[in-house]
Amino acid sequence: MAITITRGVTGGGLTVMQDTTVTGDSTIKVNTSVADSVTDQLLTISLDQSLLKGYYIHSTFALTVETNSSSAPTDTIVLVANEPLVHGGSTDLYTGLITADVTAIYLTNASGSTATVKMVFEQDATP
Repeated sequence: MAITITRGVTGGGLTVMQDTTVTGDSTIKVNTSVADSVTDQLLTISLDQSLLKGYYIHSTFALTVETNSSSAPTDTIVLVANEPLVHGGSTDLYTGLITADVTAIYLTNASGSTATVKMVFEQDATP
């Protein structure tokens, strides 16, 4: 299995696009909605942090993502509306967002609107 992550920039008459293909043996996809004023909507998920090769996390409205516990999360990620967090390849800004294995994700929405959340995780257990 593989996912392709595309990054690009356009401005001043210059357009640069770069695809990065991340290959693994397990793709986990999330496509869900989180209503306004929902606190700690649970997603049961199994991620092995040491096997993560790439991920894409996006919400249509501002959202807080917590891993493993809603009261004492391992990681807290604040999503800005329509600004995806993307990791794939060896030189990425978002490599430290998931710092441990994940068994649950909690989503909190105080944006005033229902958010559509999409996540894709690519793992590889092969040596």
